[in-house]
Amino acid sequence: MVKMLINNEDRSGTNSRGFTLIEVLCSVAIFSVLFMSAFFIQLNVLKVKDYNEEINRCTLIMEHVKNNIIYNFDYEDVLKLYKDSKIYINCSNLNIEDIENTGADELFSDVKPAKEPYVILNVTEGKVLKINLRLYRNTYRRIVVDECEFYKGNYRTQNEN
Repeated sequence: MVKMLINNEDRSGTNSRGFTLIEVLCSVAIFSVLFMSAFFIQLNVLKVKDYNEEINRCTLIMEHVKNNIIYNFDYEDVLKLYKDSKIYINCSNLNIEDIENTGADELFSDVKPAKEPYVILNVTEGKVLKINLRLYRNTYRRIVVDECEFYKGNYRTQNEN
């Protein structure tokens, strides 16, 4: 009977060594899962940051073009752009500094860009022009369209011409 207790005590000692090894393996596995989760969260944070910066950049470009058309273009300038079919702006490599250094009329092209983001100018003619800017951008493999609509009038009187 004494011999049996000694054998059981020996087995409990080997079992605790085995459990220690299993505990270490479980700890490493849990640490790995937590580390990978933190890594993927950081990766997604960077993707969202890039996404937000791209949306902000495209929105600022569209806003800047809108303000240029409102404040720096004449009624005839807008009609000339539209009649010449210069209605596309390729935004893929465009910065605000580029827009400020070149005139907004030089940004417009008659060639539709191959990929997003780009802006399309649409004009409804009349005494007051209804101008619609559409920004096409690719968001998570979906094409999203942002629109901006404003008016430009022909406010010259007969005596000024």
